[in-house]
Amino acid sequence: MRIEPLTQAHERGGFRCGVPSFDKYFRAQAGRDVAKNLAAIFAGVLPEGKIVGYYALSSATVLLPDLLGGPQRLVSRYPALTAARLTRLAVDRRHRGQGYAAVLLADALNRLRASPVRPMAVIAEIPNEAARYFLEHAGFQSFIDQPNRAFRMLQAAQNREAA
Repeated sequence: MRIEPLTQAHERGGFRCGVPSFDKYFRAQAGRDVAKNLAAIFAGVLPEGKIVGYYALSSATVLLPDLLGGPQRLVSRYPALTAARLTRLAVDRRHRGQGYAAVLLADALNRLRASPVRPMAVIAEIPNEAARYFLEHAGFQSFIDQPNRAFRMLQAAQNREAA
């Protein structure tokens, strides 16, 4: 599988991950978001051109107390940190259980680490319990007050994957 930026040439009509909002977004909205520079979307493509999965990244800012779970002592004099939002990570249901989600997530983290303005954290949306399980096992922690979102410090992601 190769992972490449989403273009108009990618055939998205047959993609079905099982999360209706993710499927609809990928078919109808993803191309517009890329064109308007609202998101960076990458597709996992098999040699014959079939898309097995995708992820979408956008920028965000997060307040440090939100990550720490309350008004704890700030580690930095900057109360807001740059972050990346992993708004969607999806694998076509016909290709589940083959490790594609882990490869897509690793690619996203590698791209973020290679960015000239590297975000401090990655914030992921959690659409269902399967996603929660996957993200927790990938080192993400749920926000205390936002159960459908999780975060992972990017530095921690780099150290964890090096081990």
